Amino acid sequence: PYREDGPVISTTLLYKPSLILTPWRSIEVPFNEKLIKLEGLEPKTEYKVCVQLRRPGEGGAGHPGPDTVFRTDPPCLPSPKGLMLLSKSQHSLNLTWMAELENNDDRAYEVECSKVNTTESPQYIQVRGIQTGIIIDGLEPRSLYQCRVRQRTNSQGEWSEMLLAWTYSDKIPPAPGNINIFNITDSSAVITWSFEEGHSISSVIIRYKIYGNTEYNHDIKIRNITIVHYQLKGLEANTPYLVEMCAENNIGQSFPNPVRELKTHEEIKGVHESKDGNMLLIAILGSAGMTCLTILLAFIIMLQLKRANFQNRMAQAFQNGVREEPVVQFNSGSLNQIRKAKNSPDPLDYPVLEWHNIKFKDVIGEGNFGQVLKARIKKDGLRMDAAIKRMKEYASKDDHRDFAGELEVLSKLGSHPNIINLLGACEHRGYLYLAIEYAPHGNLLDFLRKSRVLETDPAFAIANSTASTLSSQQLLCFAADVARGMDYLSQKQFIHRDLAARNILVGENFLAKIADFGLSRGQEVYVKKTMGRLPVRWMAIESLNYSVYTSNSDVWSFGVLLWEIVSLGGTPYCGLTCAELYEKLPQGYRLEQPLNCDDEVYDLMRQCWREKPYERPSFAKIVVSLNRMLEERKTYVNTTLYEKFTYAGIDCSAEEAA
Repeated sequence: PYREDGPVISTTLLYKPSLILTPWRSIEVPFNEKLIKLEGLEPKTEYKVCVQLRRPGEGGAGHPGPDTVFRTDPPCLPSPKGLMLLSKSQHSLNLTWMAELENNDDRAYEVECSKVNTTESPQYIQVRGIQTGIIIDGLEPRSLYQCRVRQRTNSQGEWSEMLLAWTYSDKIPPAPGNINIFNITDSSAVITWSFEEGHSISSVIIRYKIYGNTEYNHDIKIRNITIVHYQLKGLEANTPYLVEMCAENNIGQSFPNPVRELKTHEEIKGVHESKDGNMLLIAILGSAGMTCLTILLAFIIMLQLKRANFQNRMAQAFQNGVREEPVVQFNSGSLNQIRKAKNSPDPLDYPVLEWHNIKFKDVIGEGNFGQVLKARIKKDGLRMDAAIKRMKEYASKDDHRDFAGELEVLSKLGSHPNIINLLGACEHRGYLYLAIEYAPHGNLLDFLRKSRVLETDPAFAIANSTASTLSSQQLLCFAADVARGMDYLSQKQFIHRDLAARNILVGENFLAKIADFGLSRGQEVYVKKTMGRLPVRWMAIESLNYSVYTSNSDVWSFGVLLWEIVSLGGTPYCGLTCAELYEKLPQGYRLEQPLNCDDEVYDLMRQCWREKPYERPSFAKIVVSLNRMLEERKTYVNTTLYEKFTYAGIDCSAEEAA
């Protein structure tokens, strides 16, 4: 204990929670004491602990030593559920939670509230057990707070998860700054901006007009303040414009920032290849003599043979394993099995893309056995964006057959606005590349989950009292788009077999398009004979029990997809295993009605889940029902932040399970 600057006269033990921003607590350790007991710790909490020594004289306190970590045991009382923290005013927040099922007169709750990014000690509030909410007052305006709750009886319960919320602002926010305008073309331009920190902002407004006009005739409001860029479209070529921006919150709009100028470029002509140019090229080649003409004809013949060889090999992929398959039909509610010879497929007819006309960009999607890449392709003399699908090296024969089947289905389906359309196919070094139209907004499932603004941007959600960046009308539009596409599919006597939000793409103008036709079949009734991964949570009862797929089983899957849309991307039957579904569905169990779902929408879901397939509505009837709802403009899907709002659960591992 002795060194040249004097003996150690006291020892202090410092400790604090590891994951919460709070000051260090301290306790003096008695002289020669080797065992110390820390009391008043939080259950199920990780703590840091270190030792500080003190010597005689001024400035004798040494630096704290290296810290070590320990974790306290969990409590016997569970944490409260269903918490909701909402802004109430500039100086208060409203915190609510769900009541416990059992009545206990001794039970109470303890609320902890603290300002984020501060060393101030948290505020603790005691709440009687019969209360399930509290208004927390005395807070600072436009500040971010974190709150949590636990039960208390004779012992302390487990803390709930930490919730974040902003208090309302007490002043108008400043306008966005650092505005840049670039990527200017003849009809568009990209604008970017940033915000000053420490201000509550609920939306951004962009206004623009042609130079010389007296009023701004274009007004764009962006409610998701995590977005800091926007593409202005539909501009006139070779025209000067003035652009201004302002920010908005609960108090009002900011003054606009200084006006920015932009001028669009002169009109760019299309990249059509000239037919006259082709004729001229042929004339030049012809004038060069018979030798050049012979070479040209030989080249054309070689391309035709290459295409024919490719098509024959693709047809062979479908003929592998051709055999008679049992077909199950529904007659008066009963199952009758008959035998039907499987016909050899006709030669495929599809547009062929040349390898040199594909310029790959980024990987935009990847699964266990396949890849999707964004590319720029040249087709019929025009350049356009496309999504290119290809299989990985270690994909199985079944995966390759499903992939080839997708080409067959897309080739036979033709074009429809609510179906992802085939642009062409290409074979290169033994790989098949499938080019489909590019959907800039990705798949519907991710799109729905990104709209859960209470999770991604709580300040925006609270300021706008909304749980989603999507409106009821937009959500129903997605459902109607899919129903129209499926109606077209059923008229063509195709069965999708894997209808789910993950297989719907969101294209230009937020148009929903059905995709992923790898499991589709072009027959009225299909019986699966091979083993493979199954989308159990989306499958109809007859598909689970008998491996039977019809357009009626697609209707069942559509009902589950409609539930996904209303729940903003929830996992169907979250908390249940696939084995439990096999047992519960025949007993009448169905997905529960989401709290934000109107009875009429849920009734449509229930119709899709009727046990007898022939009692389910056709896609044509579903389209009529959804169109009527859209015309009425009633709020069929409530995205407003109501009391005790909670999102439907998400379990990605359950979605991948077969």
